[in-house]
Amino acid sequence: MRSLAPLGGARVFLSEADPGTGPLVGNVSLGVGDDPEAVHARRRYLSARLGAPIVWMDQTHSSDVAVVGLGEMGPIMRAGGAYAPLDSRCEGEYGPVPADGVVIDARGWEGAPALAVMTADCLPVVLSADGGRVLAAVHAGRRGFLSGILVAAVRAMSGLCAEAPAALIGPAICGQCYEVPGSMRDEAEAEAEGIGSRTRWGSAGLDLPGAARRQLEAMGCRVAVDPRCTLEDASLFSFRRDSACGRQALVVAAA
Repeated sequence: MRSLAPLGGARVFLSEADPGTGPLVGNVSLGVGDDPEAVHARRRYLSARLGAPIVWMDQTHSSDVAVVGLGEMGPIMRAGGAYAPLDSRCEGEYGPVPADGVVIDARGWEGAPALAVMTADCLPVVLSADGGRVLAAVHAGRRGFLSGILVAAVRAMSGLCAEAPAALIGPAICGQCYEVPGSMRDEAEAEAEGIGSRTRWGSAGLDLPGAARRQLEAMGCRVAVDPRCTLEDASLFSFRRDSACGRQALVVAAA
């Protein structure tokens, strides 16, 4: 697990693949056919390194955002307009939360859990406000981004803190590598002007990192971007490079 630069007072970490040792070594997702015990062991390791449990999501390319907080009886989450206890079924883990974005208000919470977003080409985005005490982790693939997942996450944070958050867009497939049919690029461009790109092969593409940066900046966020492309960097999982691959996690933890 690599420690990245602090984000608005929050701590940020990235798990990575282990190149040359198999498509699932280092994987942290339970949804790719890996041995569940191996996945839980890797998650426990990440939690131990952080010194905090981690909230994981059940990511389905939706635009749903859940909010996690501390209730009278313990951790709770609000998802789909309903409140429910935040389950901890395995050591060092909470969830899975049924959403593609999760926000936490860690103020007044000793030992607040960290938030993780898993990807293998899609955009992982983490956000931090109020000195690293109001946090979000967002899975923003093409469908989720065009459906407004980032807007929903920032709005959920603004309901907890008036300060515009700092954002980090983690490693994702770049606009020169994300090849799509021309019709898909045109449809996306009609919804998000400027998202269309041309790949290094001269074909139609999408620039998700660039489009996300512009959208976040338009909402007042201070944005940093990890420029690594998941397709090009062998230390990162990429579904486009190997459809049998695992998932890495971008993790944000309270200060």
